[in-house]
Amino acid sequence: MMSSEHQRISLPKKILNCQEIKKCMHDILHENLHDKQYDSGQRNSLAKNLSNTIKDSLKRLGYERYKFIIQILISQEQSDDSLQMTCRSYWDSETDKFAQSIYMNQFFICIATAFAVFYY
Repeated sequence: MMSSEHQRISLPKKILNCQEIKKCMHDILHENLHDKQYDSGQRNSLAKNLSNTIKDSLKRLGYERYKFIIQILISQEQSDDSLQMTCRSYWDSETDKFAQSIYMNQFFICIATAFAVFYY
């Protein structure tokens, strides 16, 4: 038989603030993309650098025991009809969250999504 201490679910000390995450991503996207044009040869490295920068910034916000998954989509197409993203997962609605930020200019669109999953 498990003790009541082991049965208790350990909730995070600091619940994730989606607005704080969204602002952080917004600032990073604007800082890194404001002078960029679409370049298909640089798209992969740009997406990788953005995802690492966002992940590292989110870790510094002090959300203990959260795992961050960052998804970056960069496309030259800006039409609403040409982009579709779907995600499915097991989710704890009490602790797990996501935030999204979109950067768009006349050359491309960049969509950054951060999934924050609490590690019990």
